[in-house]
Amino acid sequence: MKNLYKILLMLVIWILIPLSSCHKLDEMNINPNSPEEVSSNYILTYVLTETSKFYNGLGREAENISGAMQYTQRGTDFNALRVNSYDWPTGSWSYYYHILRNNEIIYEKALKDEHPFFEGVSLVMKSFIFGLTTDLYGDCPYSESLSANDELYFPKYDEQKDIYKGILEDLRTASELLANVDVTVTPISASADVIYQGDPDKWRRFANSLRLRYCMRLYNKRSDMEAIGMNIFNEFNDASNYVFTSNDDNAIMEFLGITANDAAPGGPLRTANPGFGDKPCKTIVDKLKTINDPRLDRWMQPVLRKWDDGVAVETDFNITNIYGESQVVTYVPPTQSTDTSLYVGLPPGLAGSIALDYNKGDDPNEYDSEKNPYISYIHDRYREDVNEYVKVRLLTLSEVDFILAEAAFLGGFNVTGSAEEHYRNGIQASFDDYGVENATGGFDFDTYYNNPDVDLTNAPDQLERIMDQKWISLWMGIESWFDWRRTGFPDLQTGPVTMYGDKLPLRFFYPSPNQDPKYLVNYNAAVDRLEATPNVPTGQSKDHSYSKMWLLQGTGKPW
Repeated sequence: MKNLYKILLMLVIWILIPLSSCHKLDEMNINPNSPEEVSSNYILTYVLTETSKFYNGLGREAENISGAMQYTQRGTDFNALRVNSYDWPTGSWSYYYHILRNNEIIYEKALKDEHPFFEGVSLVMKSFIFGLTTDLYGDCPYSESLSANDELYFPKYDEQKDIYKGILEDLRTASELLANVDVTVTPISASADVIYQGDPDKWRRFANSLRLRYCMRLYNKRSDMEAIGMNIFNEFNDASNYVFTSNDDNAIMEFLGITANDAAPGGPLRTANPGFGDKPCKTIVDKLKTINDPRLDRWMQPVLRKWDDGVAVETDFNITNIYGESQVVTYVPPTQSTDTSLYVGLPPGLAGSIALDYNKGDDPNEYDSEKNPYISYIHDRYREDVNEYVKVRLLTLSEVDFILAEAAFLGGFNVTGSAEEHYRNGIQASFDDYGVENATGGFDFDTYYNNPDVDLTNAPDQLERIMDQKWISLWMGIESWFDWRRTGFPDLQTGPVTMYGDKLPLRFFYPSPNQDPKYLVNYNAAVDRLEATPNVPTGQSKDHSYSKMWLLQGTGKPW
């Protein structure tokens, strides 16, 4: 009887367990380690860090826009000829759209949760990434992109003017949203926001400063934009009321230098070999020397061996720069025509065999292929995992002031202050950003500014002078390439190994097209809207780095 009771009890339990648990079957199928909904704070960190690293890499890595703008040149490594000859490969924008998909999650969740802070920030980042994509390629998927969930797998390539209009509209909306954020109700985690630590006011200033950047980008196409309902002057004037006013407002991401993922690209955590392949280019080295610019010592180092008429035998000297940094330099008596400067840059566009021995004279010694001691290295800080002056600069006060200086010079904009005032402020902001005030060598800004090659008042071409100083301040960045395309300044001359004539490239190739006919229709339509230049080889597609996108067509710029 006792055994029968146990059997009946077990039978009841066996029946009741599934009945009582069936309503939890859906919960049992949820993996707690793979949540379907992730906090926007986590996604925001990803969007900000990945965008920053990609943007930074365009200057220092990848297609090496830094090389095109003659901040740096490659020595003799395997990528040197491609970089120095501007033989740019097919591009890839897949990761841009991957970041945009994550950003869209933040935006949609912000709308659902009525979170104006996340909504505003996501619009700023959407504008920044789409702006970068169209700046690089031209027409690209925009209005129909990010729509795979709606089974739209082959989005059209929107025309560039429509993309820029959408960007400016989104940035205006972002500014309005961010102006009314109550962080006690809708905050963003300070640790998640690696740009502004959860400060909506600074995000608003970033949004409006970006509006200035894109309004100026469109200056030569202002009539076309007016035709589709976007007045560049009105947009610029509205935005200029709330932009960066100090370097504390700069949109920057600092490297942590803890792991390979968060370290600076030249440091040992990110690369097995120290970055001696990138040499400072002669173009910018000579410019900085000519105007006695204190940023020279922040960015470059003296040669290790200096040809010098003042010595009869090799002699070591301890050279100390204006920041108190010392380096031993061996002075060598010259025996043939060589560059006797303390700072020597590598000329643009040299063949590898020539670059290897540049300025070596008759020195019979063999040196490491990337360590010719008669050419300067970029500063040691660019081979560190973290350094206070090495950071990702998405947009700075210096750039904003140079934009305002150009706007004041061009006229038509309501700019408070003169072109010269903003020009001076732009230089000073760059000096402050790179710690020039810490110079121990008695640097004086007025003395620097009074150099006839710096002072704006008596410049033969004031626009060229503004753009030259802006180019310097954007050291190893990519915005100067976009400025050069629009203005033709600085007037950069190519080297002897240029692949497609004596000009710099104008755009990135589109990614290799998907061969599905539905995709090809959209791709071919975008290519048809490009304008081939004489530098595009006969018989090659207009999808070429020397074709002009809409932004440049009909402007006569840069050539």
